[in-house]
Amino acid sequence: MPKRDLLAVVAALGGTTALAWIYLVRASGGMPELSVSMEMVSIRASDAGDFVLIFLMWAIMMVGMMVPSAAPTTMVYAAVARKAGRQGSVVAPTVVFVSGYVALWTLFSVFATVAQWALDQAALLSPMMVTTSPLLGAGLLVAAGVYQVTPIKLACLEHCQSPAYFLSEHWRPGTMGAFRMRLHHGSFCVGCC
Repeated sequence: MPKRDLLAVVAALGGTTALAWIYLVRASGGMPELSVSMEMVSIRASDAGDFVLIFLMWAIMMVGMMVPSAAPTTMVYAAVARKAGRQGSVVAPTVVFVSGYVALWTLFSVFATVAQWALDQAALLSPMMVTTSPLLGAGLLVAAGVYQVTPIKLACLEHCQSPAYFLSEHWRPGTMGAFRMRLHHGSFCVGCC
């Protein structure tokens, strides 16, 4: 990949990540150690405004953490798009491809927000967002541990860690094809996490 394209992709991914982290640091009161302020964690889910704030926290956090993990796949897609452009083929811009990944993690954030809201409403979360039920905490830990060795986790890991193979097997033309392809690939990445 030419340095110009590489720099553009890295700058876009890095910029998106930096913006998400800047938002999180500012929301936490600008604490240098990046810890979350009491005002932020003490949000008690009580109305639609709180739901939106919790969703924004999840969405920005997920984009800030997961977009960098998409760099290998994004770089492969950008290289394919560049080569196709030189050969006269039209391939959707890389930003469309990446937007599918961002959309998927934003959708994940909706589910995380609903789960957090439900746990809070059931009084199973403390103001510090820690479970108040040792059984729930232990159950979640055991479930996460068991999931790590399931065939579905291993299948997701295989697809998520092989961007060139995935793109060659699941290529879809056009703008919606690129978006859907990244949604599909991103679903395996969610399954890994």
